[in-house]
Amino acid sequence: MRISLFLSLIFALSCAAQDTYQIAYNVLEDAQSGDYEVYLMDMDGSNQRNLSKHPGVDWVYYAFENKIYLLSDRDSCNRCFYLYEMEVNSGKLRKMTDFQLADSWFSARKQGSEFVVKPAGKDFSGFYIINLKGEVIDRISIDLAYINDPAFSPDGKQIVFRGATKASPRELGFTDELYRLEIGSGKVTKLTSHPEADEKAQWAGYLSAAPRWPRDGSISFGSKRNGNYDIYEIDPDGAGLKALTKKENNQVFHSWNDQGFLVFEASMNNRDGYELYLRDPKGTTLRLTQDEIEQYAPVFVKKQKP
Repeated sequence: MRISLFLSLIFALSCAAQDTYQIAYNVLEDAQSGDYEVYLMDMDGSNQRNLSKHPGVDWVYYAFENKIYLLSDRDSCNRCFYLYEMEVNSGKLRKMTDFQLADSWFSARKQGSEFVVKPAGKDFSGFYIINLKGEVIDRISIDLAYINDPAFSPDGKQIVFRGATKASPRELGFTDELYRLEIGSGKVTKLTSHPEADEKAQWAGYLSAAPRWPRDGSISFGSKRNGNYDIYEIDPDGAGLKALTKKENNQVFHSWNDQGFLVFEASMNNRDGYELYLRDPKGTTLRLTQDEIEQYAPVFVKKQKP
């Protein structure tokens, strides 16, 4: 993989950010066999290396401190996913769950000790909260036909997620929206609305994808509007919707760190394959990857302290 040295030279990353963070991301290593690998690189796009090194699907969705959390179908049937924890420095891998999970984003609270996940199967409509041993400590039922991509609020008392009144994107009229759940009361509030959606049309793409809830309190998510994917921001009460990324490009999956950096995947000008980009708090953007290999869904990983 190659990076743009010119952009690297002119991009002013703070020394603190480079010393604190790395970026984990997903790579389509072999399209024919469907092999997805987890890679790691430095904040300026250098030092890219394969962490997972296993055929099949390994897909990182979350990181806490210097550990990444991935769904993998290794030692299982094709796309039968279980949750794994990997120590970035040692490469040590630990299987966390003995039950299958849906292909979904997830997050953690209480200093990375409790996770909200989406179990696979149709027997239960809701999310599990599990501990680091993979034990289910709470089951949260939600009365919607489709739910996915849960993310804790910064205080861990609420969950934002993607939901729909139709069970599958294959159904006519499937429209995914953002919802917010208050864990204590069970109250669910719809945050987004797409009145332009055609109930007689097939699913047109993600309308409220992969919400993130950074510590500044606002919620960010990917959405396809007017034929184009962009990253949007909305207040927890559903007000203040605005676009965060340029509308001539396709951007969907993204993550934030606690210094205000945004890392995201993008297909520039809607024609190139997906590459990774980093934006600093001042709005300056650096292209991190530039090759013929697809890169997706980056997350920030803290470097291990000496």
